[in-house]
Amino acid sequence: MSQKITKPFPSRQLAVICVCRFAEPICFTVIFPFIVQMIRDFKIAPEQSIGYYVGLITSSFALAQVLTGMHWGMLSDRVGRRPVILQGLVGTIVSILLFGLSKSFAWALFSRSLCGLLNGNISVLKSMVSELTNDLLPHQRAQAFSLLPLMYGLGSIIGPMLGGFLSHPVSNYPNIFGHLGAVTDFLVEYPYFLPCSISAFICLMGLVFGMIFLEETHKTVKYKRVHQDEEVLPVSDGRVDTENYSTFTTNSTTGAVKIQHSPTPTLHDRNSPPTLKDALTPTVIAICIAYGFFALQAVYMDELFPIYTASSRDNGGLGFSPNEIGSALAFSGVITLNSQIFILPVLTKKYGLLRLFQIVLFILVFVYLVQGVIPTLYYVPDLNGDVGTKFWVWVGLLTVLAMKTVCHTIAFTGCTILVNNACPRDESLGAVNGFSSCCASGMRAIGPAVCGAIWSASLSSTWIPYSIRVNIAFVVLAGIGSFTYHLSTKLNADDYETARSREEVVSTRDPSSSTSS
Repeated sequence: MSQKITKPFPSRQLAVICVCRFAEPICFTVIFPFIVQMIRDFKIAPEQSIGYYVGLITSSFALAQVLTGMHWGMLSDRVGRRPVILQGLVGTIVSILLFGLSKSFAWALFSRSLCGLLNGNISVLKSMVSELTNDLLPHQRAQAFSLLPLMYGLGSIIGPMLGGFLSHPVSNYPNIFGHLGAVTDFLVEYPYFLPCSISAFICLMGLVFGMIFLEETHKTVKYKRVHQDEEVLPVSDGRVDTENYSTFTTNSTTGAVKIQHSPTPTLHDRNSPPTLKDALTPTVIAICIAYGFFALQAVYMDELFPIYTASSRDNGGLGFSPNEIGSALAFSGVITLNSQIFILPVLTKKYGLLRLFQIVLFILVFVYLVQGVIPTLYYVPDLNGDVGTKFWVWVGLLTVLAMKTVCHTIAFTGCTILVNNACPRDESLGAVNGFSSCCASGMRAIGPAVCGAIWSASLSSTWIPYSIRVNIAFVVLAGIGSFTYHLSTKLNADDYETARSREEVVSTRDPSSSTSS
């Protein structure tokens, strides 16, 4: 007799996962507001070429994840999710502290790469959520998966604010940091360490919380840990229930029964572990490729945003300060939260996961093209009739940023659920999520370098009319978006809308006495 376990919504463990996830995007996004200024401080390139170096730093993180993401996922399939996640938090703390101590481009590149090498948590966290919600209804499953990007949204509010407002603390806040002796000297020498150290402290709190409250979700690993030791039980009224055990001995002196567990194997134990070839079915590969190309356009846009907002108006940018960039990115984080809580559930129910994914990809093509128009809003008179102010620039920027953020939020959440729905077996969740992470990271490694190169090369091509060359980067992005939309139209909704049945057969009796239905 088989039994599919129906579980209540795992609120407690999902809350713990959210705490662990929340800390990491803070460390990831804290550098965005000041990365252009940091490259300027290194004095290694003229203004027109800064995009190259910004792109290399961002690419280094993703490239390192390509090298290790699959290994972290497969390791979590063997040893469990919990130890891999805790180790990833440690790696994030070390790397962001080192990044705050950067005095050269090589050091910044190394510390950013280290973060990618030591942290594969996002794919493992997705596996944990999938295992916790495998027996839930589809709308509950979607609700649970939306928590991961929701936490990214929260982190992406705090991270840019820390990076934008706390970099160069001595010059920006001389009354607070200007008279602290050795501390002041240190912060002058390392003007980006303060936001990085605060980010590391928040991540440390997540690590401590995870060590105390995070539970293992990998069913086979949990089973082995629970039943690997012998158990000693006292005899009650001269009897002991040995129905579920294969061997036991009685201590003639104490009267205790020493029982060694030997239960009938569960479904997970009877089947051999899936190979990588078994896990990566054509259905899985198809959605991972689409996910990879969406990640390419997303990271391209994320890379382009600080470059063109921080660049001077003469170089095709908006001429924004780090504080202004941090504020805009924090606004984007607020939009992410609202998208997850209010917009995503309604639209998912109306259109379905895959159809909604396709719709937002189509909309993004036009959102990317409109970005290049924003600098021209400097020439539109504001409410006082003045030209050259940032009033309409802010209006245009925040409007387009809101549309981009809503679409990206929906697409990222949709990709996550679609990949996990396509996974053939629970035991291969780590491998599948690791593979999808590698696909996304591979594109994220290419995206910043391509973006920086295109931005710098187009600005340097003075033979091209100015109005055209400042829009080349956005046109290329729209082209990537169009191709991603084309890939999404090739996916079959029947393969992705709901999780494949992965029932767990629970029995502790002899297998010959029961059958699986």
